[in-house]
Amino acid sequence: MIYFEMYPGDYLKDTTRLSLTDHGVYFKLMLAYYSEEQALPESLAELYVIAGAITTGEKAAVKKVAERYFPLAEDGLRHSKRCDEQIATAQARIADGQGRREDRKIAEAERQARTRARRTMLFEDLRNVGVVPSGMATMAELKALHVTHVTGDEGVTLDQLSRVTSHGESRVTWGVNTGVNTGNQTPDPTSSTPDTSQHAQGSQSGVTDAGRACLLMRKAGCHSTNPSHPDLLAALAEGVTPETLGHTVAEGLARSPPITNPFAWAIRTARNRHAAGAAPTNTTNPGGPNANPQLGSAEHVAEQRRLHEQREAAGGLGRSGSDVIDVEFEPVHH
Repeated sequence: MIYFEMYPGDYLKDTTRLSLTDHGVYFKLMLAYYSEEQALPESLAELYVIAGAITTGEKAAVKKVAERYFPLAEDGLRHSKRCDEQIATAQARIADGQGRREDRKIAEAERQARTRARRTMLFEDLRNVGVVPSGMATMAELKALHVTHVTGDEGVTLDQLSRVTSHGESRVTWGVNTGVNTGNQTPDPTSSTPDTSQHAQGSQSGVTDAGRACLLMRKAGCHSTNPSHPDLLAALAEGVTPETLGHTVAEGLARSPPITNPFAWAIRTARNRHAAGAAPTNTTNPGGPNANPQLGSAEHVAEQRRLHEQREAAGGLGRSGSDVIDVEFEPVHH
């Protein structure tokens, strides 16, 4: 113990018959008791050493005080009821304080882990739409960017953050669980002009082509995107535009049943079409998103006319031995 409580009135009442030397012995033995937090030894010789008794009178005072105030107990040690009570109270108080300190440490560690998990979620969502904040951005700045570029609603952002635990057990993005196919879900209608002050370099507007492609694909209904995916980067390097990827996603999700993995399917389809020089399916045809997709009118007609003239020049139409045009014409709606 580093301190003990002493009540002068009680002490004086209990020590009225002690001499000045006796008081000194009492204090020396009591201080040893509290400092070691254990009872005194039985041996008087050891008590002489503890009290610093040298003369015969001092040793007699040690024997008198020890027998009166520190009697022997069944465990073979000299106990003081008052000292034992104060030591027990102090030990309980110390243990309680240590428990509270440990609780505070655990709570602080959990808070820091939860904050890291939430920052990771915000950074991931923002990168998925092409926004790359500074690594030194505060939580308030990240929340503001998330509202502006991802959810469009502060309440939605805060709800998503509240579901993120320190272990990442509940990870919600764009209103749906990460990794769940969202092809049949309604795309997020919110959109806004990106804040170029926080964006990565890579295009004149401050948004990378990969980020813009992911944003357009999300707006088309593909909620699981990755601007760092090697297939996406390869498609863009080959000349596939972000707009083409967005249209291709819309085409895949308009099918019945919709494509189960629109992100990978759109990239693969757009790359194949680009390599073959084909135009993407026009998904803005009359009849709404559930109507049968039609081929783009101008490009499709021009291509079929070119093939027709090429075949006619080679063998002629309707003549014996002429080639048969095997392309499929689909009705064009205006």
